[in-house]
Amino acid sequence: MAFGLALAGAVTFATAADSSLKPALTFYASFDHGTDADLAKGDKRLFTLVDKQPKPGNHTEGMTRLAKGKGLSGGALHFAQRNAKWLLYDGAKNFHFAEKNWSGTVSFWLKVDPINDLDSGYVDPIQITPNTWNDASFFVDFNKAGNPRAFRLGTFADKPVWNPANKEVPEPERPLVPAKSAPFSRDKWTHVAFTWEYFNTGKKDGVATLYLNGKKEGSVTGWNQQFSWSGKPHRILIGLNYMGLYDELACFNRALSAKEIKRIHAHQAALAKLLK
Repeated sequence: MAFGLALAGAVTFATAADSSLKPALTFYASFDHGTDADLAKGDKRLFTLVDKQPKPGNHTEGMTRLAKGKGLSGGALHFAQRNAKWLLYDGAKNFHFAEKNWSGTVSFWLKVDPINDLDSGYVDPIQITPNTWNDASFFVDFNKAGNPRAFRLGTFADKPVWNPANKEVPEPERPLVPAKSAPFSRDKWTHVAFTWEYFNTGKKDGVATLYLNGKKEGSVTGWNQQFSWSGKPHRILIGLNYMGLYDELACFNRALSAKEIKRIHAHQAALAKLLK
């Protein structure tokens, strides 16, 4: 009886912990029923950059398309060619921004063999910014070379803040952290998540942490993470130069705990099921 009560308590605790994710979720695209988001605090539509302007819908001429039955528990996005037009979601309300003491989380899944499936050059599965990759930007990327190619998290504050001299900064001296492991595979899904805390505090106390398959891979620390996004339309760009499967994109308005991220990975199914 004691065991049964303990088990029931554990299930109740896990359910409560899972449900605590719901209030923090601001954007979720499962790609099970199309390219529009299942949940969005802002615009749920997918856009394509056409002549540097966002055009509603997928206009990649088949280079990127929905792959039914290829996702974790339904469909996924299949990026088939490096030179496809860029896809994005509008960041307003979907990707929470705060002018002071900002935190958040991004979560998604990839199925890719970086050595054999990706062309040479930098590959950004996600990049979020109103500017460019090195100016008030979040991104994760596969490095342009290496065997295996390093997978990295970058959190670049306003360029005048992190690079006031506007000079060429060697990569080891940039606000980047490489993953310790290389779990990516063409045959298995890899869960990617990153969190950030203490951004926009005016101090060098910002912390951004990269997770792969529920395990902490490293953190970007010791930087003044000042992001001046107010009044600028930020975009959630996905699959830049990427070739492989992409699924279950989610954004949260707080930094999830290591246990919460581990739980998302361990569930190995659509986030929608975890949130029920």
